[in-house]
Amino acid sequence: MDHPHARPQVPSAVAAASRGARYWRLRALTRLDLSTFSIARREVVWMWTVVSVAAVALVAVGWPVTATGYETHPVAAMALTIVHCAAAIMAVRWAWAGLGASIPAALGLMIVTAGAAPEWPWPWPVTVLLTHCLTVFVLALRHSWYWAASLWLAGAMMTVLAPALIVGDASASAGANGVVLVSLSGAIALVGVLVRLWILSVVRMEQAERLSAAEAGRRRELEERNRIARELHDVVAHSMSVITVQASTARYRQPGLDETIQQEFEEIAASSRRALSEMRGLLGILRGHDTAPTAPMPGLSDIAELVRSTRASGAEITYVGTEAVVPDAVGLTGFRVVQEALSNALRHAPGSAIAVTVTEDGHDLRVRITNTAPARSEEPTPGARLGLAGIRERAAALGGTVTSRPTPDGGFEISATLPVGEDEHPLLA
Repeated sequence: MDHPHARPQVPSAVAAASRGARYWRLRALTRLDLSTFSIARREVVWMWTVVSVAAVALVAVGWPVTATGYETHPVAAMALTIVHCAAAIMAVRWAWAGLGASIPAALGLMIVTAGAAPEWPWPWPVTVLLTHCLTVFVLALRHSWYWAASLWLAGAMMTVLAPALIVGDASASAGANGVVLVSLSGAIALVGVLVRLWILSVVRMEQAERLSAAEAGRRRELEERNRIARELHDVVAHSMSVITVQASTARYRQPGLDETIQQEFEEIAASSRRALSEMRGLLGILRGHDTAPTAPMPGLSDIAELVRSTRASGAEITYVGTEAVVPDAVGLTGFRVVQEALSNALRHAPGSAIAVTVTEDGHDLRVRITNTAPARSEEPTPGARLGLAGIRERAAALGGTVTSRPTPDGGFEISATLPVGEDEHPLLA
């Protein structure tokens, strides 16, 4: 149990760990380490940063140039320039928003700058041209090619139609300005598409590397399972087989044995044969066999035999069972709960009286095993302490629960509630 004075320190430790994790996560975004963060995520972060900085710089330059050089109203120049630059930022996330804001803003800037002196570029002022190219590049880099192609085509159409519709004449300077816009934006769109394809290829390569690493991990796991299966067979199977043979042939090798002792040897032989059968199934799982085990798995009907064989060890066990028909997975889990509870009682409470109760009410299967305080003060047999965790995992997989607690008389109780209705545990369907 934790010391009461140590509990207030836990939230602060968790908060510090969380802050440290966030710090290193932000640091990882700027590193060229594919194993830390996906290149796609880093590309998004860098895109937001670079485009935002470029848009702010274009606003800072384009607004005064449009207002003073082209002699437009400062408010109109500011509003249209902000909208036009914001289109590039919006295009990082929403292609339709970037496209929808860029075209009317560019058209508005063409209209308000139409009366400029002949030496000033028109219909595409330099800052408007650069902003238009930035939006085209963002669309090509972040979205499908047709978004960038649509904005490029819109720019080309405005280049041809704007001089005729706004000023009623298409001068040579306007044509040259339009040629610069169309060629430059087209080249930038092509570069953006190529960079996007390169990024996608790198991402696919990264995914393939991760998949390969996962496959290698699974292969190592299967190799480890095979190694465990071989060791388990070498260590356990031979000894269990010897026990089975010795117990089965005891009446022939030792004539004159008492009937009770012969019955005890038969129980030992039956238990060892059962253990060998279950171990074979476990070995098949560890070796990753695709075929299902042919031997039937134990269920509720086998609990009575389990109790009877456990009584042969001298334990005092009372059993109240049920003849209800439940799904195989529920029956197997109920059997394992009783098996684990009996094993724990024999190990940790030698000489205690054990009561096993299994009931079913149409909705839930309830298994309850209690034992009294140990009758003998013996050192309990050591165990791996994984049995209760295992049956809790089995029950949770079926939507059930397992509780364990000491009883007031010094004993112990294990209770399991397992749903048997089809709507309660869809995993059994």
